[in-house]
Amino acid sequence: MLALGAIAHQSVLTAFGLRRAAYPFRHGALHELPDGLVLADSYHCSRLNRNTGTLTPEMFEAVFAALANRPGTQL
Repeated sequence: MLALGAIAHQSVLTAFGLRRAAYPFRHGALHELPDGLVLADSYHCSRLNRNTGTLTPEMFEAVFAALANRPGTQL
């Protein structure tokens, strides 16, 4: 799963009943969740984040590359 922003990240953890402290949000982080699920974090691709350079196209693409390079991952 790809969480676009901290709110989405926290919502996934809440939906699965997981502790937020155990899976801190960080752009580019890949979190191993129970049952073999992976939660990937990215800053939200809002205009504000793009215009301020908080999220660049290269940073966004790197998250997908990290997911694609995981064994057994299908995009």
